[in-house]
Amino acid sequence: MLSRRDSELPHGNSEVEVQEAETTPEKKLQHIRSGAVGAMGRSLGNIVSAADQARALIAEGAAVVDISPEKIDSSFVADRLPDDGEGFKELLEAIRQSGQRSPVLLRPHPEKADRYQAVFGHRRVRVAATLGRPVKAVVQNLSDEELVVAQGQENASRTDLSYIERGLFAVALEERGFDRQVIMSALGMEKTQLSKLMSVAHSVPRPIIEAIGPAPKAGRPRWMGLAEKLAASKPKALDALLQSREFRAADTDDRFAQVMDALTAKRKAAKSETIKSESGQKLATVQRSAKALNVSFDEKTSPAFGDFVIGKLEQLHREFQASMES
Repeated sequence: MLSRRDSELPHGNSEVEVQEAETTPEKKLQHIRSGAVGAMGRSLGNIVSAADQARALIAEGAAVVDISPEKIDSSFVADRLPDDGEGFKELLEAIRQSGQRSPVLLRPHPEKADRYQAVFGHRRVRVAATLGRPVKAVVQNLSDEELVVAQGQENASRTDLSYIERGLFAVALEERGFDRQVIMSALGMEKTQLSKLMSVAHSVPRPIIEAIGPAPKAGRPRWMGLAEKLAASKPKALDALLQSREFRAADTDDRFAQVMDALTAKRKAAKSETIKSESGQKLATVQRSAKALNVSFDEKTSPAFGDFVIGKLEQLHREFQASMES
């Protein structure tokens, strides 16, 4: 009799078919076992081997099935920051035009019948949901440990996962109780590298990381520099910047640069702008900074003009609001 997890493998992913695939001399894929975290004292070598086998099945293109994205839940640990930037848009357009060429890896959901958990390929699942298409997937029974190792190793082979996203992934695994050996295998890092990576992820407050986004151009030195500047700054030093339209409209790498500029107090203010009348008389000077716009009226050349403008501020504000609503 099949276990619930075995019985939930879609047609095309039966254990018999996987075993038949093992007879192929070029691949010799072994049966991927399932189990709880740490069950039976399984060695790290076996965990890594199972993750490698799952990834090999993807490369082989074996037993690909179509599954509704509505039945797919995300992995229990996120490996990406939310970002609908150019990379996601390009992927969406590529799949719209040419279809999904590379299948995702899923496992039967360990707690919900007739549902699946994504191991890797989360963006492809999102694209399929956006386009209203089924997801092309390979489904394999994987333990939690095998899942995170396969997920991490797949991401390590890609260039579009940023440094800080790797750091957050490592921290999330640590918080879920995975030991350092499993985390090192998942990220393909030795102990010293992993310690530095996690130190950076721990040093920058999560809300600031999420506001900035993945920032793929920023590596360890820049994130470490940001952490040091944050430690030396006031807690609310970035509040105005993070809530500004300019910041939110910028792409993720520019948001990182804006935060660094604000913390180093080196963000260049625009040059002073002089406003003159039609006759050339100086009326006011305008100066812009990251946090303020200052208008100074020349009391010598037009002593009453400043008071006149101040008296009109309420009316000007009403006109401004009306223009924004129209």
